Amino acid sequence: MKKLAIITGAGSGIGRATAILFHKNNWDLLIIGRDPVKLAETKKLCIHGSGQIHVEPCDVGNESQVKTLASKMSLLHPESIALVNNAGIFKNHQVGEGGSELWLNQFQVNLFGAVFMLQQILPLMNIQFPHSIVNVASTLGLRPTAETSAYSASKAAMVNWTQSLALGLGAKNIRVNCVCPGIVDTPIQAFNRQPPDEKSKSLEQLKSLQPLGRVGTPEEIAESIYFLASENSRWTTGAILSVDGGINLA
Repeated sequence: MKKLAIITGAGSGIGRATAILFHKNNWDLLIIGRDPVKLAETKKLCIHGSGQIHVEPCDVGNESQVKTLASKMSLLHPESIALVNNAGIFKNHQVGEGGSELWLNQFQVNLFGAVFMLQQILPLMNIQFPHSIVNVASTLGLRPTAETSAYSASKAAMVNWTQSLALGLGAKNIRVNCVCPGIVDTPIQAFNRQPPDEKSKSLEQLKSLQPLGRVGTPEEIAESIYFLASENSRWTTGAILSVDGGINLA
């Protein structure tokens, strides 16, 4: 069976680690992101599998770009499709602060980008074959903080949307699940914009917040995404999986 993994936000972090893992397991890849240079770097790192790799720069928050992408996807003719909606943006702000642009931008990418992708890919999912969708939300979508209300709201919406899709798409042989990462060492985190010594201090301070005593790695989130996307979880749909070192319990 010809299997295709479509991964958004694949230019770095969790998306890159997920692409590498799918390729290692011999899936064909369609890797999507806004930066073609970073996507090319991801492709170079996919060295341990036999699947084909297709690279498509695209801003998933731009519906017209996603529609253009869909016309290219239709030429790939996969049998089984795994869609990983990983693309996201993050901006801190205090409660009551942040204008409409801050809210609209985060919802446009974090939620509507995933909606646009699904709308275009759904017609390509032949009911004769199993398909899966994994949405990457956040523990902040389950337990928000005062400084992340826009981001948290967008991810909470994604959690709810995941379960709506699971109810509506099961009869079409499509499973839909959600991964909620905690604090992971990726470019989206502010500590990755600090000098190395300051980053080390920040990571040390964050240890006390985690029952498992450290922040996560992109590869650890990728393992959970792959499990939910693959036939290893063929009896699982509508699941919301926290992969967060236990921070949601702290």
